[in-house]
Amino acid sequence: MNENLTKAELKVYLLKSITDFNSLVESLDKQEFESQPGGKWSAGQDLNHLVKSNRTFGLVFSLPLFLLNFMYGKANRTSRSLLALKMKYAEKANNSGLQAPGYLKPGKIYVEEKEVWIRKHIASGEYLLKCLDRFSESALDKNIMGHPLFGKVTVREMFMSIFMHIDHHHEILLKKLGRSA
Repeated sequence: MNENLTKAELKVYLLKSITDFNSLVESLDKQEFESQPGGKWSAGQDLNHLVKSNRTFGLVFSLPLFLLNFMYGKANRTSRSLLALKMKYAEKANNSGLQAPGYLKPGKIYVEEKEVWIRKHIASGEYLLKCLDRFSESALDKNIMGHPLFGKVTVREMFMSIFMHIDHHHEILLKKLGRSA
C-alpha cells in the first residue's frame, strides 16, 4: 500500500499549513506579534523566517532536474510516509540543536509590516506550488536533494518537510501565546 501523499495532497497540506499559520498571525495584536518571550523569535520573526525558508526551497526546486541529479544523484529508496517523516522530524527538530543559518534568521519585524509579510508568505507558498507542478508523481520519488535535518531526501519528502516546518513554527507560536493547538 502506498502511504505517500500524492501531488494533489501535498498541495492541500501546504496550503492548509500556510493558511493556518497566517490566520493565527493575522489575529495577533501588536504585543503578541512583536513579543519575544525568553529571547525567542516573535511571531513576526517566525513569519519572516518561513518566508525566507520557502523562498530558499523555491530556488532549489527551480533548478533544472539534470543539475539536481548532478548535485545529489538519484534516489536509491522509496519516499518515506508522512507518518515516518513526522516521527523523524519530531526527533530531529527537538534534539538536534540545529539552528537556522544566518541567511534564514530574521531581524526585528514590526506589527505595521504584518500584512506585507503575510502576503509574502502566501506568495512564497504559491511559488512552491508552481515548483511542485514541475514534477511528475514518479519524479517526486526519483529525484533527491539535500535537507538541513535529514540529509538527502526525495523531492516528495522535501515538500512534506516544508509544511511540517510551517506546522512546527505554528505549534511553537501557540505555546508562546499560551494557546492549545
